[in-house]
Amino acid sequence: MKYIMLGIVAMTLTLPQSAATAEDRPKTAAEVGIMQGSPPKRLIDMSQWDKGPDNRWAFQHISEIIPTANISRGPGPASPLEQVPADLSGLAFKAPDGKQMTVHKMLQTTYTDGFIVLHQGKVVFEKYYNGMTPGTRHLLMSVSKSVTGTLAGILVNDGRLNPTLKVVDYIPELKNSPGFADATVREVLDMTTSLVWSEDYADPKAQVVSHEAATAWRGPQSKLAQQGLYAFAQTTQKDERAHGEVFHYASINTDVLGWLIERATNQRFVEFMSEVIWSKLGAEHDAQLSVDYKGSAVANGGFVITLRDLARFSQMVLDDGYHNGRQIVPSGWISDIRFNGKNSAWKPTHYAETWPDGFYRNQWYVTKDDQGSFFAVGVNGQHIWINPKTRVTIVKYSSLPVSADKENIVLGWAGMDAIARSFGK
Repeated sequence: MKYIMLGIVAMTLTLPQSAATAEDRPKTAAEVGIMQGSPPKRLIDMSQWDKGPDNRWAFQHISEIIPTANISRGPGPASPLEQVPADLSGLAFKAPDGKQMTVHKMLQTTYTDGFIVLHQGKVVFEKYYNGMTPGTRHLLMSVSKSVTGTLAGILVNDGRLNPTLKVVDYIPELKNSPGFADATVREVLDMTTSLVWSEDYADPKAQVVSHEAATAWRGPQSKLAQQGLYAFAQTTQKDERAHGEVFHYASINTDVLGWLIERATNQRFVEFMSEVIWSKLGAEHDAQLSVDYKGSAVANGGFVITLRDLARFSQMVLDDGYHNGRQIVPSGWISDIRFNGKNSAWKPTHYAETWPDGFYRNQWYVTKDDQGSFFAVGVNGQHIWINPKTRVTIVKYSSLPVSADKENIVLGWAGMDAIARSFGK
């Protein structure tokens, strides 16, 4: 996705706001009438289910719209999430437009569906909107990329996936793909592949639009949908630059990473995810993953997870891969995410305007700000924000009407950064 960056925000504490009225918050899916009635009169439009207002309902009912595979939580008990409530609604911060805004108003403005803040692993703030509940799964969009990148670290650590090898050493089918024939696993992990690729959702000719059709996100009627995601990956083109030079966001990289995970393990993606992370995390609920019509994992954007379970995952990342009494992801992989990125690939991009020392590593964004903050982000306002200095992790689910709503996505970052920094005072 495309977006702009923000600077460090200032915050003060104000009195909590009163509950929002129907007039000053987005309408819920039920209020709009989406999928209401028996039978429903207002149905989901497959051509735009991920846009407003349809996404107000769709993001919480993904398995009813597109093919999904289950990721089992396993038989064990859920890991506890201790509650130490704090009312953060009145925490005020300087928004990107320079005006003061409270967390309460930010959550309303940015079409929030669910929001949770953990400090020292304890839940201090948790809110649900738009009919969402603690048991509701929600689509992660491109936050899925960071989950996939974290999963890949287990294979890198045990030697089954070597970042220095070529992608085609694992997937010979890509030898005839101009985009990936000469790319390394590391270049896929860090999105420094030199692809002809546009992630402009408003452009019907952009590669991402064809990509979405191949993932089964637009229904079965097209040839791309019938051929599937992995066939589409083989058609990806390369531009004039050498691989490895510049960070260039292209979602197809993560789907190739998902394919690499399947080849390195000789397992389906969802089975491996369940075995090594989800069944060990102490998740309360099974997760889901969108798949194409051939059953291939939509690793770039298809995870569907409850708010609390993604908070558990995020806390595991904050704790160097340790959670629920065990080392789930190697701590060295989390350190690699945080410290080993290639700033020279970041410098030529607009991202460096806000975080000049930052980078993209293993499918995560690293700010290199004074807090060591790093994050995951997806279109329509999905977020993980991690602040290692104050030991805060935040998860935000949203259903913004426009996919790449730069203004409101950046506003969400400002609010989350303010919350995380407030615990350092």
